Parts: sequence; structure tokens; C-alpha cells
Amino acid sequence: MKILLLSIVILFSACKGGQSPQDETSNNVPFQVLVSSSQSNIEEPQRKIIKDQEELQTLFAEINKTRKPGIPIPEVDFNKEILAFVNLGQTSTGGFTVAVKNIEKTEDEVIIHIGGTSPKPKDNVTMALTTPFTLVKLNKQNLPIVFDK
Repeated sequence: MKILLLSIVILFSACKGGQSPQDETSNNVPFQVLVSSSQSNIEEPQRKIIKDQEELQTLFAEINKTRKPGIPIPEVDFNKEILAFVNLGQTSTGGFTVAVKNIEKTEDEVIIHIGGTSPKPKDNVTMALTTPFTLVKLNKQNLPIVFDK
């Protein structure tokens, strides 16, 4: 019994929790989620890169048009950083989310991989129209940026 317990302790202490560290050869681009919500007020799906303060203010004018108080506009140093905005578009119920899973750099481009969730047929969700979105910040890139399908 003692051997079994000791083996389990050694096994768990050898395992690393959380995310695996990125090594020098990793193609992942670090990013930070700034805002993620169920209401963007934008009915059509969108995937776009925001490169300046004017674009950001225009986006938040739309996001905040029905909010009191509105979501604060994030501070971004557009000399060094850019934003990626992903909007799912209008959905018929709650329970939908959209997220950036990861950002990958290849030789030719930077690919933003999109994920999210959808409610299952029997899930108990709010019966309201939603427009889920997420906004992430990443360092400026020299390569073209594309969104995965």
C-alpha cells in the first residue's frame, strides 16, 4: 500500500499543471483577451484587425450604443500592438460564445484560430437574441494576418 501511495505521489509531482511552456521553436503568438461578451450590437459576423484608435472608437460606439454605462475602451499602444475583433453575428438564443483559441505564425502569414461554444438542443439558455464577440490584443506583425475558417 505504501509503495502504491508513494508511486502516486511521484507520478503527480512529475506532472506539470497548467499550460505547457512555449519553447523557442513554438509558432504560437501570445495574445491577451481584452473583452468578451454576449452583446456586440453587431448583427453580421465580423472578423477584423483594428490598427488605430479611430477604428477602435468606432467599434466601441457600436458595442456601447445600448449599454449604460458602456464597456470602457481598452488602452492600446497602436505603435506596438494591434487588436483582433471576432463577432459571431446575431444568434437566436443565449449560450453561444466566440473565442480566439490560439494565434499561429507560419512562414507566410499569421493565422488567428477561432473557437467557441454553441448550446445543445436541450440546453437551458436565455431566449433572447445575442451577438457574441471577443476582442484580443497582440503585438504588431510583419506578416499578413488571416482568420481560420
